[in-house]
Amino acid sequence: MKALELPRQNRIPRAAALLLAAPALLLSAFVVVPPWTMGTLVVVVAATELSPLLAALDVLILLVVSRLLRAHRRLRLALCLLLALAACVSLWPVARFSAAARSAAAQLGAEVPVPRFSPLAAVRGGAGPTDVAERIVAYRAADGSPLSARIYAGPDAGARARPAVVVIYGGAWRSGEPTQAANVSRLLASRGYVVAAVDYRHAPRSRFPSQLDDIRAGMALLRDSAGAWRVDTARVALLGRSSGGELAELAGWTPGPLRVRAVVAIYSPFDLAEGYRDLPRPDPIGVRDVLRAYLGGTPDERPATYRDASPSRQVRPGLAPTLLVFGARDHVVKASFNREAAAALGRAGVPVVAVELPWAEHGFDLVPAGLGGQLTASVLVAFLERQLAGASQK
Repeated sequence: MKALELPRQNRIPRAAALLLAAPALLLSAFVVVPPWTMGTLVVVVAATELSPLLAALDVLILLVVSRLLRAHRRLRLALCLLLALAACVSLWPVARFSAAARSAAAQLGAEVPVPRFSPLAAVRGGAGPTDVAERIVAYRAADGSPLSARIYAGPDAGARARPAVVVIYGGAWRSGEPTQAANVSRLLASRGYVVAAVDYRHAPRSRFPSQLDDIRAGMALLRDSAGAWRVDTARVALLGRSSGGELAELAGWTPGPLRVRAVVAIYSPFDLAEGYRDLPRPDPIGVRDVLRAYLGGTPDERPATYRDASPSRQVRPGLAPTLLVFGARDHVVKASFNREAAAALGRAGVPVVAVELPWAEHGFDLVPAGLGGQLTASVLVAFLERQLAGASQK
């Protein structure tokens, strides 16, 4: 009877080892495998941005597997080698972090310290400061559609007029809300800024220039409420992500309700006609469908609309200093488009800081405590402090 039971007993640790190793190996593979759907894009971003924790998990599972499979030498060796390889793959983004951080600090100025990645912060998560007041302010678009702005202010924001940051969310112009990346809005508010995260109508029901009109309406709301909100309207920056970055550049580089002192665009489109023709491979979001919904057709059908919606057409001397942050492995907005933006701004004599994250995919900063989220937050604070001098008293 014991001879018959022994093989079954041997299968238990083997099954346990495989169940432990398989998910870790799969997640580590997503650090280097490009996303082919929106679902896999989410997994890729999470795995890549939290890859230091994933590497630690790989090592922990390797130790457990090694112990479980002492009686299965070949399987033990194979799984341990695979897990060791997975840990090395997971550490690749960490290895590239320092170079990106040094490049960012060098562009920002000698007085700016090189940002560092904090594993402890990654473990704790990144909800942002809790001593920040938040409120929702309702307003309306030109067609009467309801919109809302979320206003963030630090505990002493009423003492004197403060610089302001207008935040514009991303979502392919067809989704999203002002609460996106609220941790960054709270961080900026805690550093002495009044943050207005504004809203806009979505495609395909509303097409360009409706979204830009709504951003300008949000800026006008900030201007008209400057006294009540204690905002210094001479010190205003725009911050946008993805599609919100395109709107931030357009609103910051064209006449509007406020004079803009700085523009921050995170992995944002630049030339929309080029984006339509030069697709990422793979293309998880369906770029052409997104652009047709936003602009009402193809570049051949609506060339003037594509020109008007492209920040590339607005580049000229005298624009506000601009910060570009983007990932080299972006499969929604290709990294080459942001490199072109940096080059065009440089040729026009516009002060530009271009921070390229070699490991990062689209949406990297939406993992607040991840590699890209931590680096972007550090760069953003330093850039805004330099452009809106005297903002922080901490």
